[in-house]
Amino acid sequence: MYMDKKVNAKGQTLEEFLAAYNPAKYRHPAVTADCVVFCGDSVLLVRRGNHPYIGELAFPGGFAEPGESTETTACRELEEETGAVGVPMRQFYTASTPGRDPRDWTVSVCYVAELGEMPSVAGGDDAADARFYRCSVRDEDGLTVLTLSGAETTEVKLLVKRDAFGKVDVNATEVLGGGMAFDHAKILLRAMEERN
Repeated sequence: MYMDKKVNAKGQTLEEFLAAYNPAKYRHPAVTADCVVFCGDSVLLVRRGNHPYIGELAFPGGFAEPGESTETTACRELEEETGAVGVPMRQFYTASTPGRDPRDWTVSVCYVAELGEMPSVAGGDDAADARFYRCSVRDEDGLTVLTLSGAETTEVKLLVKRDAFGKVDVNATEVLGGGMAFDHAKILLRAMEERN
């Protein structure tokens, strides 16, 4: 390891600083990755098989393992939960609002993919089911309604707020009802707008 001989305001070299550094001084969030996989006007979703949000729709995704990049996490979770492999994805958003996951403080790095044809998928690992849902958006009485049509139809009502760049503000937008886990309805809405 390269050790710099420069000193900080306390007179410590990098080696001395690292020896005295206490990583427990700062609380660390859990890191997750989520996959927003589009094929035409449909998106790949799983039905959660465990708490929290058991039975609700969510993106394939999950916790990063020690030493794993979020890119690797995204590919691993997508394969474990849906069976889809070799899906090229790019990072598009980081969800970090405190309280977005009732279990603990989590930061999710979100990836997006555009597929030309739907691969065969099936629920696996902690996903009770996996399938593509046709997604559409409409305005209704000042609210945005996100409709997901598949084996059944789910409608999520949102009071959308925009950030300084005109994009869906995932932190400020409110979900007023629906059946999507975590903040995934807000992230999906932002991903749908960004692909246009």
